[in-house]
Amino acid sequence: MKRIVLSLLVVLILALTACAGQPTPPPTQTPSTPTEPFPTGRFNGNGQSIQYSPDGTFEFYTAASKIIPTFTGKYTVDGNLITSENPGENDPKCQGKATYQWLFDNGVLTFSPTADDPCKGRREANADTYVYDAAYLPEITINAGDFSYLAPVKLRAGWVKVNLKNTGNEPHHVQFMRLNDGVTVSQFEDALKHAEGPALAMTRQMGGVGAIAPGMESSAVINLPAGEYVILCLVPSPSDGVAHHAKGMIRSLTVDPANGHGNEPSANLTIHLKDFVFDMPDTLPAGPLSIQVINDGPEPHELNILQLAEGKTMNDVIQFLNGAGGPPPFVPVGGMNGLDIGLTGYAEINLDPGTYIVICNIPSPKTEGRPHFSLGMIKEFRVQ
Repeated sequence: MKRIVLSLLVVLILALTACAGQPTPPPTQTPSTPTEPFPTGRFNGNGQSIQYSPDGTFEFYTAASKIIPTFTGKYTVDGNLITSENPGENDPKCQGKATYQWLFDNGVLTFSPTADDPCKGRREANADTYVYDAAYLPEITINAGDFSYLAPVKLRAGWVKVNLKNTGNEPHHVQFMRLNDGVTVSQFEDALKHAEGPALAMTRQMGGVGAIAPGMESSAVINLPAGEYVILCLVPSPSDGVAHHAKGMIRSLTVDPANGHGNEPSANLTIHLKDFVFDMPDTLPAGPLSIQVINDGPEPHELNILQLAEGKTMNDVIQFLNGAGGPPPFVPVGGMNGLDIGLTGYAEINLDPGTYIVICNIPSPKTEGRPHFSLGMIKEFRVQ
């Protein structure tokens, strides 16, 4: 019995000695969890940008295409690992998934590979350093001539800065109108040929850049939901009184869905539009100014800015608009075009010292189409 016990002890000692001679296997490695979640928004690299949206989609932009993405894809995040895929790529090597480590430090987003990535374009893009753009706002430029627009045919939903250049010989503006669901562009155009009021009822007025004189430029920031749109100029020609859209100044536009696309800007002051007054100061500062324009309704309103000619008054403007004839006693310098009730836009203007008028020309359906300025929506102010 003692021999059996001794034998078992010897076997146990030998077994423990053998185990002691082998290294302890390392614990399973798991990705470290960042203290901050993966950031979403716009990130700018060296001539390229990435837009990460909260819904797990991303858009990649090159310097040549800042509004329409070069390609789109999906992404998932697990700790400090991000896995992306873009099956719409032409290169089969780029259609599969790839996982990279990500690091977001002090506003800078970087990636490092966890394995070989067969997609050259993705490798090169992820080798870049991306800086978060807190003030990102997509921009488009529209050239307005006599009588046509040179403008994009497709945009992404969200805030967008619209730069209008008047290359024609007459004043022009650009009005964005979202067609009501089920309304086609041809239906709207047919209605517009007969009467402006019923045609406008088929749309929602989303803002735009107010009228500017030939050779001028002005901007507005507007928020566009997805849908089918028309852009058009409602300004009449002084020679025959025919609205510019009837001469060809109307275009269709598609706004595609987007999540987290574009940041709302800040403003220097806010002006409220109401039936039928402008709630604003009597004096504004000269120079660049961002004006938040809010329509409190209940009708659509606009804020068009006119600089009075030397020696002219608001009464001269009213008489001219009522058909008194002669040269206009003002120069249109921009502003915010028609906004439906509850909507907000930003007029980006740069005013010289002088006397100005703000005016709303939208017709009121409650008063047989009388323009709002005839109901009191006109105001003089000074810039100094």
